[in-house]
Amino acid sequence: MDMPDEGRDRAAPHLRELALFLSVHLDRAPGVLWPEYDNPAFRADGDGGRDGAGDGSAGGSGAGGEGGVRPAQLARFTGGLAALTGLSVRLERLERLERSAAAAAESDPAGPAGTGETGGREHLLIHQIAGAGTWRLAGPGEDGLPASFQCRLLPGEVLYVPARWSRRAECTPRARYAVITLRSRAV
Repeated sequence: MDMPDEGRDRAAPHLRELALFLSVHLDRAPGVLWPEYDNPAFRADGDGGRDGAGDGSAGGSGAGGEGGVRPAQLARFTGGLAALTGLSVRLERLERLERSAAAAAESDPAGPAGTGETGGREHLLIHQIAGAGTWRLAGPGEDGLPASFQCRLLPGEVLYVPARWSRRAECTPRARYAVITLRSRAV
């Protein structure tokens, strides 16, 4: 993945940070980004705070669209990240979990709450918007042997899930996260 110098220099700090993170992890192994800059597209507060231009500096509040996602900022985010990385970037879906793993296990003895999906052909970014989640990943390691990865995401943190890796999340009540797909652009 090449990052053009002119695009990198003009990009917002949160996009540069994410593009650098992807340049290290893409097609290799899972990773967690503890960002220095907030992504203005995703905010935990959906209460209609200041709309702002979203300079990306940490600690700002923002108006929420659906579940803390700001549509205008989301379009800038996906377009900007695509321009920096050369990948196709899109918001796959927003997940909102209303029950804890313990509460769900009591009502459904088949297993804990959360989401579990088998790995597909797309790379994913999981952006934790609110609450916390424990993520368990499994897939082929860099050496081709089975590997696993586990982490706890807090609001604002980002998890990279390589293609073909399965994932399972166990989140706190009212946790929200965005699933962003990354694909190589067809030539």
